Amino acid sequence: MSESPAEETGHWFVVNTHPHKEMLAQQNLESQGFAAYCPLIVKRVRHSRRAYDARRPLFPSYIFVNVAQTEGRWRPVQSTFGVRSIVFQGEEPGLISGALIESLRSREIDGVVVKPSERFHVGQSVSVQGGPLDGLAGDILELREKDRVLVLLSLMGQAVKVHVEADKLRPREF
Repeated sequence: MSESPAEETGHWFVVNTHPHKEMLAQQNLESQGFAAYCPLIVKRVRHSRRAYDARRPLFPSYIFVNVAQTEGRWRPVQSTFGVRSIVFQGEEPGLISGALIESLRSREIDGVVVKPSERFHVGQSVSVQGGPLDGLAGDILELREKDRVLVLLSLMGQAVKVHVEADKLRPREF
């Protein structure tokens, strides 16, 4: 369901859904005439010795509903199948600005929010800055989630795979 620019700049409710029911809640809210949004990302899933890319919610168990669409009608939102509750901050519903929603939507490609470009890439030569491995150089083998990087370091004449936080790495200059 596409919203007008006026709706996108308004505030949005944060809605808690039942586990793994974000898309069901979004479909049910949209069928009632509400503007709902569940940002998705592509996540690598490993199951039974196989790996595949799957679309998953960026914020598991949470979706957003446009305030302008509700016109003060909270009960239909809360009683929608798949919705657990509206998130409140004290007595008032938790609201986020339309600018955040617009920012997420502007980064979507084919319905999936794309992460900003990485500062590192596989095969890049890096050096470790700080910590017990300070000054060691190596090559990036794999970029992991949560800013973890798998680096192949040369340590005491042997090649060793080490997980390092991305903020402790610097591109190596020759």
